[in-house]
Amino acid sequence: MTDYVAAGAADLPPGSSACRTVAGRALIVARAQDGTYHAVANRCSHAALPLDGGRVRGSSIVCPHHGARFDLKSGRVLGPPAHEGIVAYPTRERDGVVEVWLL
Repeated sequence: MTDYVAAGAADLPPGSSACRTVAGRALIVARAQDGTYHAVANRCSHAALPLDGGRVRGSSIVCPHHGARFDLKSGRVLGPPAHEGIVAYPTRERDGVVEVWLL
């Protein structure tokens, strides 16, 4: 896929997230505290459980199950118990819609 795909309305308040299925992929679309949108795979690398329901802190998301923390922009691990990052997807906002590039 070489283009962006709509992932939902750009109406998330800063510091929140929503689970979305985009082109068959389960994603978390999040809005960081600074207002920027991000999308990551909805699967924690620690125990393969969903990140849905995780808290957005600054520009990171905290797994609701065991507390692993991931950078929303890069997917990099920021806190244990996870040791591997998660997939992060480029996003943009266009005409009130968050779009994700599924790489």
